[in-house]
Amino acid sequence: MRIAACAGVLFTALILTLPQPARPGAWTRPAGEGQVIVTAAYSSGPAGAILSDIPDRDINTSQIYLEYGLTDSLTVGGKAYVQISGFDPGDNSALAGAFLRQRVWQDGKGGVGSVEAGYAHPVESLFGRTFDAAAWGAVPEIHGAAHYGRGWGGDWGSAFLSTGGGYYWRGDHAADNLRAEFTAGYAPWRWLMGMVSLYGLEPLGIGTERSLKIAPSIAFTYGNRGDDPEQKRHPTTIQLGASYDLLNPEDGFGFSVSIWRGF
Repeated sequence: MRIAACAGVLFTALILTLPQPARPGAWTRPAGEGQVIVTAAYSSGPAGAILSDIPDRDINTSQIYLEYGLTDSLTVGGKAYVQISGFDPGDNSALAGAFLRQRVWQDGKGGVGSVEAGYAHPVESLFGRTFDAAAWGAVPEIHGAAHYGRGWGGDWGSAFLSTGGGYYWRGDHAADNLRAEFTAGYAPWRWLMGMVSLYGLEPLGIGTERSLKIAPSIAFTYGNRGDDPEQKRHPTTIQLGASYDLLNPEDGFGFSVSIWRGF
């Protein structure tokens, strides 16, 4: 179960490597324990712009994610992001929300399943004129999702797989959508893990593009060795990530850095 719990934390952090609101995985937090993750991300497009000084678009995203275990099987969380474009103010948006994740199945061998429900609301009004020119901005969202995860451990290290999908109702006449995700991670040592994810989005109407993002990342953990019990229990992780939309190459590449810690 230690492997599964660790994988759940890493998977949650991986979600934040993408310039979009956080989406957690299947694992819940232990009762009375939580975590906070802060992420800064940047993307520019098209793909060739990475070699040019003049991209067609760029987006800067700041995100914060919190979660806390009410019980071993029930986790409550909150998330917020602010997205600002230096080229097109119409891409600016800001959103904040909360969710509940309930574990509904566990096999005792590293497998876990959960369901989740959440709501998020635009908070662009808090930033004044910065968002006056936003074409659509953020819209209210209600989502329901199901997730499955599996962790393994041995002398060779630890690994995990996580997958899930959900339905997202979106207000203000925006298109609802279906979202799916798949993540795999491998840690040869406790202080290092590499991961890769696929995120798919299928719009159920006009105004939103279909997408399939691939997002590799690498996470370095420190503080989980030594004599300090607090650092061993709540180590700090720095994660570096990248993302690319296989269906929308004009969006270019995204890069991010995350710092996260349990409490």
